[in-house]
Amino acid sequence: MIFKELKENNGWMMAEYSATWIYGYDFMLDAAQTIIDTDFQDRLQRVAAAEIAGARDMEKTDEVRANGNILRDCQSVCEECGVLTVSGISSIMECPVQFVFFNQTNLVRLFCPFKQYFKEHGEHVFDNYMNSIEIKAYCKDTERRTVEKFFGK
Repeated sequence: MIFKELKENNGWMMAEYSATWIYGYDFMLDAAQTIIDTDFQDRLQRVAAAEIAGARDMEKTDEVRANGNILRDCQSVCEECGVLTVSGISSIMECPVQFVFFNQTNLVRLFCPFKQYFKEHGEHVFDNYMNSIEIKAYCKDTERRTVEKFFGK
């Protein structure tokens, strides 16, 4: 992912990234699941969706937790939307983070409440993390599509 800018937003630091390509909802689900599986695990705090950017979030956290933190096992999460938000405590970066994915764009926003974190480590502190998420999500997306193609699942 390409780092675009860092700015303060309602007391949180917002790092804006561009994915390598314009992605769709399936990739959003795979990227969010990658974050949950590889980083948040039992520290997932919130999952929400919105029909379009700027619309009111619809909370999905309870349904996701009831389904073992597997997004594709949640009927309402699988319904395509315009914005998907996933929040939790990062075990990798050791801080709270929130990711917002925007359907049919290449925009990903990362929010972190610690301005000092960026002062100490620089505005590109999350670059390797974001690149890893994009690569792992791409692999997960490709694997899922391949299984669907060959096994009809």
